[in-house]
Amino acid sequence: PVLRCGGRRAKRGGVTLTRAVDMFAEEETALNVFQTMLLFLGGAGGIAAGVAVPMFYQSASEASEKRPNSQVCFVCRGTAESMCRFCSGMGQTPMTLGSGETRMSICVNCSGAGKKVCTTCAGTGIQPRYLDRRVFAEEGDD
Repeated sequence: PVLRCGGRRAKRGGVTLTRAVDMFAEEETALNVFQTMLLFLGGAGGIAAGVAVPMFYQSASEASEKRPNSQVCFVCRGTAESMCRFCSGMGQTPMTLGSGETRMSICVNCSGAGKKVCTTCAGTGIQPRYLDRRVFAEEGDD
């Protein structure tokens, strides 16, 4: 194949020079029938997936809403409270003064209680729907 530089041959001393851009440009830009069919099928597949996936998630969400939500929250184990992570449940945190002396002060996160309302279940003790874990029945269970 003859490579062309801007539609013209560029010669210097009898050697044909090409630009890097021209090396990747194909002269024939028409699509053949096979390429056209692949493009059509790929587009149709993309449209089908774009319609089917939201429909699947909608039906799964509706089925989930019909099921009773009785799973215990995995963070607080149903107590509706979780240990304060600032003071590790102690209610106090160490405070170092400018002189280097360390004093214990009331935790600003839990106000000294050592516990906070569970942020995962918002104090209900029940697992939120978006973290719903499926429990599958064993074979033979009805």
